[in-house]
Amino acid sequence: MMNRIVFLFLVSVVLIACGAKSSDRPFQVKNKSTKAATPDNLVGLILAPAGYKRVAVAEGSFAYFLRNLPLKPANSDLHYYNGQVKEAKYGGAIVNMDFGKNVNEQCADAIIFLRASYLWQTKQFDKIHFRFTNGFKAEYSKWAKGYRIRNCNSWIKTQKEDYSYKTFRNYLNIVFQYAGTASLSKELTPIGRCWTKDIQAGDVVIKGGFPGHAEIVVDVAENDKGDRKVLLAQSFMPAQEIEIFPEWLSASEDGRRLDTPSWTFDTHNSNDYLLKRFKGE
Repeated sequence: MMNRIVFLFLVSVVLIACGAKSSDRPFQVKNKSTKAATPDNLVGLILAPAGYKRVAVAEGSFAYFLRNLPLKPANSDLHYYNGQVKEAKYGGAIVNMDFGKNVNEQCADAIIFLRASYLWQTKQFDKIHFRFTNGFKAEYSKWAKGYRIRNCNSWIKTQKEDYSYKTFRNYLNIVFQYAGTASLSKELTPIGRCWTKDIQAGDVVIKGGFPGHAEIVVDVAENDKGDRKVLLAQSFMPAQEIEIFPEWLSASEDGRRLDTPSWTFDTHNSNDYLLKRFKGE
């Protein structure tokens, strides 16, 4: 009888430990390909459009990370940073990570957060760096070694070396405060007006400015003709959780205009290249 009681106690401890919310811990890149649709990934939550199939992505890639982001249950409410509901029973997907809880976490910051989280999880620490609006390069590798930013233009050693998630998140909080669409736009490589035939997950459509806006491609589907449609994610103002629009989108025929539920990216009257890509992707 005693052995049975001990066994039941141990089982209950395990179940409690496994019940931690995914938003309370950093996302882990899976080792095996996610082929089956599950209720908490994009494949299971938002089906490919009729006549299209999701494009293949390499395990461990940024595209793989985005397709397998942890999501809140279907029809969850979408919240602003202060906890107020932006949209009840949101029809798209909501990323279940620790973003969108502070006033500075807006559109460009959501993209920075996703990119940096992927690089941190895959231990590509030297690739985590973003420029402030004033041009200062904020490098995570220096931050992790104990340096802190002084006056937004220099480094000073004040802490011990620390690569923990908490320290990483503190680094991001500083970046969110001093970076934005204007600075992020300059860091990315232009690849098209608003669209390219090889558009891929991780690409960013961005209009840098004050105000500006940015959204990131998190999934791509293609038909037999090679035409592509994408799912886009964003944060916005006021700051909010990262939402993934439920609609599969594509640009105008000439690729110079992209209408999304929150923004119109238009280059018909300019030579702007608003579709951009992180270096190395």
